[in-house]
Amino acid sequence: MPLICFASPVGGVGRTTLVANVARELACTGQRVIAIDLDSQNALGTHFGMDLRDAFGFLATLRFASDPTTAWRAALRASPSGVSFLPFGQVGLDGAVSVATSLAERSDMIGAALRDMLSHSGVIILADLPSGATAAFSALLPFVDLVVLPLLPVPAHAAQLPGVLGGRFAGSLPAERLCFVINQWDMPGKLSRAIGDGMLAHLDQRVIGVVRHDDTVPEAAAAQRMVTDMAPHCGAAEDIVQLAASILHIAFDISRSARPHPAAVLPAFAALPVFSGAPAPNRPHVAQDPRR
Repeated sequence: MPLICFASPVGGVGRTTLVANVARELACTGQRVIAIDLDSQNALGTHFGMDLRDAFGFLATLRFASDPTTAWRAALRASPSGVSFLPFGQVGLDGAVSVATSLAERSDMIGAALRDMLSHSGVIILADLPSGATAAFSALLPFVDLVVLPLLPVPAHAAQLPGVLGGRFAGSLPAERLCFVINQWDMPGKLSRAIGDGMLAHLDQRVIGVVRHDDTVPEAAAAQRMVTDMAPHCGAAEDIVQLAASILHIAFDISRSARPHPAAVLPAFAALPVFSGAPAPNRPHVAQDPRR
C-alpha cells in the first residue's frame, strides 16, 4: 500500500499539521491509515490527543529492538480520529542524536519495519519527516510512493525551489513522485501573494493542493482537534479535504504501477488490536476548488 512522506528542505511550513489533518480526512473516507512521526520533536501526537511525555515510541525504541516488526506493532496506537499512530517517542538531545546515528548506520532496521507495514493490503501510510536532508528521509526513500513538499509563499522558501527541482533535496527520486503543496498561499501581504501566485505558475501541475491562510488552523492545533472537525466549512478545511482527495488519487496510481501487491499478503490489519475498534465517524465533506 502507498507510503506518502511529507518532507521539506526548511522548517516551519506546517508539515506536521497537514500530515495529521490529511490522515484524518483519509480515515473519514474509510481508509485504514497509519501516521508515523519520524521527527524527534515528537509533535505529531498533539493532533491525536497523545501524551507527549511518553518516552515509548517507534524510533525512540527501534534501535534497541531485536525484531523491527515486533517493535512497530508494539508502538502502534489508536486515536479518537480513527487514525492509527506511531509516535516518535519523547527523547532528549542525546536520544535524538542516537536515533539519527542508528538510522545512518543501519537503515535496514526501519526498512524491515516498513516492508512489514507495506505488505498489508488496504492501508495508507503517511510519514511526517523532520525538515532538511536527514537520515530518516534517506532510509524511507527506497519505499516511497509520493513525497509531498509543503512550502510557504515567502522568499526563503521560494529560494529553495531551484535546488529541490534540481534533485539536491530528494536525490534520485523520480520527478513524478515529488509534488508540492502551497500552504497559507494567500497569507497577508502583497509580496506573499505574488510569491504564491509565482509558485503556482512555476510549479504548475506539480502543485497538488493549496491551503488558504486561516486562523482556525492554529486554533484547532491548540485545542488538539482537527481543522475539519472544528470548522468544517472554513477555507482551510475545504482545502485539506481537496488535498487529501488528490493525494489518495495520485498515490494509488503510483502504487499500482510501481509496487504490485504480493500474491499472498500477511494477515489483514483488522487482526491487529488497534484496528479492531469502531471505524472513524463519517463527516460530510465539501470539496471545492481551493484556487478560486
